[in-house]
Amino acid sequence: VIQGEVDPTQVHKSLQRIRERRLANFIPWGPASIQVALSRRSPYLRSAHRVSGLMLANHTSIHTLFARAISQYDKLRKRNAFLDNYRREPMFADSLDEFDSSREVLQEVVDEYRAAEKENYVEWAISGGHGSSKEPKQAVTSTRDARVPSRA
Repeated sequence: VIQGEVDPTQVHKSLQRIRERRLANFIPWGPASIQVALSRRSPYLRSAHRVSGLMLANHTSIHTLFARAISQYDKLRKRNAFLDNYRREPMFADSLDEFDSSREVLQEVVDEYRAAEKENYVEWAISGGHGSSKEPKQAVTSTRDARVPSRA
């Protein structure tokens, strides 16, 4: 969203340069598009700037952060570190299954984002998130495993 005094042709030319120079990597299984909304400046809000903008983006690189969180959790869980305070709570008095369940959900999110970077993602998703992927699912056990796969 771009708000203020801006020439739409400048915006179009900038987007064209981004596409031509391949400054943004798009998913291989979908259309490469950037949506832009132009709006006038609000008469109710004062701004020192002639133009302001807001960008919302969703990209698969977030899986590295999630994978790192899983790795760190696994290390703490293996040593049962910092869990005493949780065990005092009624919800966790019997077991810490809620933590382990949350870890599994986050691993599924990591697997989904990794699959989304591949050309066969649509088939992977249709098959229920397993089976047709060329790489077997594997649990992330260290930050070394969390590296983004290189693209050919």
